[in-house]
Amino acid sequence: MMQRVSDSIEKVGMNAKTKKYYDFAVKDLKKIEDKAIVAGLLNNLQMICDDAAGQTFISSSNYGPFVQEFWPVVTAWYPEFPLKDLVSVQTMDKPLAYLFFTQLLAGTNKSPQSVGDIVETATGRRILKGVYPTGEITGETLVTADFQYNNTAKIDTAVLAYYPIRTLTPDLNKFLIVVQSTNSAVAGTYTLLSVVGNTINFVNAHTSPTVIAATIDIPTGTLIINEAAGATASTLTSVSVNYVWQIETADQTDLPTITEDIQMVSMEAIPRALALKWTIFSEYVKKAQFGADIRTATTKRILDLLYFYQCRYILDQMWDYATGNNSTPQTITISSAAITVEAKAQLVLQQLNVIGNQIAAAVGRMAGNRIVCGNTFKSFLESLPNTLYIRKGEGQGYVSPRELGEFGNYKVYYDPNRADGDAMMTYRGEEWCDAVYYVGEFMPMIPTDAVVLGVNVRAAFCSMEAYFYQKPFGVFQLSVVLS
Repeated sequence: MMQRVSDSIEKVGMNAKTKKYYDFAVKDLKKIEDKAIVAGLLNNLQMICDDAAGQTFISSSNYGPFVQEFWPVVTAWYPEFPLKDLVSVQTMDKPLAYLFFTQLLAGTNKSPQSVGDIVETATGRRILKGVYPTGEITGETLVTADFQYNNTAKIDTAVLAYYPIRTLTPDLNKFLIVVQSTNSAVAGTYTLLSVVGNTINFVNAHTSPTVIAATIDIPTGTLIINEAAGATASTLTSVSVNYVWQIETADQTDLPTITEDIQMVSMEAIPRALALKWTIFSEYVKKAQFGADIRTATTKRILDLLYFYQCRYILDQMWDYATGNNSTPQTITISSAAITVEAKAQLVLQQLNVIGNQIAAAVGRMAGNRIVCGNTFKSFLESLPNTLYIRKGEGQGYVSPRELGEFGNYKVYYDPNRADGDAMMTYRGEEWCDAVYYVGEFMPMIPTDAVVLGVNVRAAFCSMEAYFYQKPFGVFQLSVVLS
């Protein structure tokens, strides 16, 4: 990856036309990844300028001065893009690109994993809280669909993913079953009572310390939950099981076997155009009265509009299709009690950190660290002193989406189109893949002659982007209320 970055930067520096614009664009960029994106954009455009088709429309009679008008627009794109640290932005060498993602699965069992990971079992996928090399299974989660109910015997039966079971004396205290049920006599924490032959017996501590409430068959890993007498259907909602399995005597098919699954996703850059017209008189007035070149000044205004439309598409899609915690907005309460501003800020941060940790569990990568908000949360932040909230400049265009500043571990962005009390949280890391949303840029701004709109470059500009919303479950909607 770093070799590709260095090659891209070296190439842009070898061209007399691109080097000066690259140097201008990256002067305020600190991260090498950001500089590489600017280099990629300029290299893409240079290839188009140098090929035969590019030369044809560059020299066309109705085109006008290409380099003088066009290169400044390209170099202006990435350094000023307001969402570049919220979503992952990458250059594309061609209008079509492919992203490859991997997911680790297992045939029967699985190596150490994090909360919520999926294991493939003989009866289908199952969620585990953790699988350890020692053979300790923590929180294998079985749901209603995993059980078969026997109405005659009044029992629920399911098969554990890991067996044979180890029942040596030092390991007996590792066995625990937590039952969720609509019947209070069945629900509860089941602890180990005894091992008789190949059967492990459990009791429900809150009902009876002697009546066997569940059993596990050692050779087959069959779990049986005893329902209350008179039950005509299963009352179980979920069952979490902790136990120890015997690695030394396990069959090869029972050993943790990692399988890597590859997902390929295509990204296609689609052109989007905005009209741009000016007159000779307006160009004269601009130069005479304001001392500005209308070509660069007006083009910058067009660029701002393209930013706005692009941001709107990304932010609306992130909000509308967010599935974090099943799209139920999480309430963040800003206290109106007569307490210190430090205490208010701390209470809000505590609530945000709860959501941030839920994002970490959902994506298995990192905690939430980005917030996009409406006016309620923005007003709260702007009421805080600089010691609690680090402000960032207002940016270009007071109605445009933009970064507001930093609050605790969170970078905060403002979305003027969100309702006052709305907000959403997601995450963004240092690596390009550490994001829920990906934007591919193929020539951020191109002359519209290239896409055959039937007008010259002075009549329209066109951006080409590709969008991919990979992890909507990593975006949590928030509802900010004053109380």
